Amino acid sequence: MKNEKKISYTGYAILGTGLFCFLYFILWLIFTEKMPLHEYISDIYNNYDHYAERALILFPLVLFVFIFLSLMKPTSAKRFLRLQASLPTSKIQSVAKGLVEIEGILVMKTPLSSPVDNEICIGYYYTIEEIDKDSDGDTSYRTVHRETQCNAFQIQDDTGIIEIQPDGIELALLGETNISSNHNKRYKETLLKDGQKMLLVGYADSQNGVPFIRKDDHYKILGITSASGVSVWNKYQPLMRSFLLVCSVILLIIIFILIQ
Repeated sequence: MKNEKKISYTGYAILGTGLFCFLYFILWLIFTEKMPLHEYISDIYNNYDHYAERALILFPLVLFVFIFLSLMKPTSAKRFLRLQASLPTSKIQSVAKGLVEIEGILVMKTPLSSPVDNEICIGYYYTIEEIDKDSDGDTSYRTVHRETQCNAFQIQDDTGIIEIQPDGIELALLGETNISSNHNKRYKETLLKDGQKMLLVGYADSQNGVPFIRKDDHYKILGITSASGVSVWNKYQPLMRSFLLVCSVILLIIIFILIQ
């Protein structure tokens, strides 16, 4: 079982930076010339309108860079999607040792009971979210618990069947199977069930001549998704990438014109 509590380090960094700048400004107002960087702060303070105008112009650029870096940040889900797009789908009977992609029907060996609806399943991805409502009645959700649990299972295609060792498995591009709310919390689960047609990327290995698939040590990936969902992703991902590139170029041109 894998438990994760997601902490937004970016949020803490922004909050800490803002608090530091506020405290520094208060101390500068009190001690003025004794503070480091006095000349720069004084210039900004005396020419506030000029610097505020520049800040408003540069803000879209900073926002764009932040969004771009967030999108480019490597994650296991992104590695899975990138690898599955480049790997050919292998038949189980002919898998060779190494990183492979296979597609087939899930075969349950030892059942699990899901935490939300107590459904019999092979494995699940489970989250708990805190529900917050602001003064306007708008609802927001904050994830406070994540858990992935999966028992060993098999995948079967028209050529054979292979064992899957699920340690470190990630469920990608799969919608929630069940959602439940209770007081100020929301519970969601995504299930792997017997008989589902899935696509899996992992490392093909063998023990005593018996092949199996496990998490790849180099790419740190053992991912599974629906065959239909990943087909849609592969079809529209190049279009989305092109759209984002065009938008980025247009935004940079606009910022350049405003700066000039």
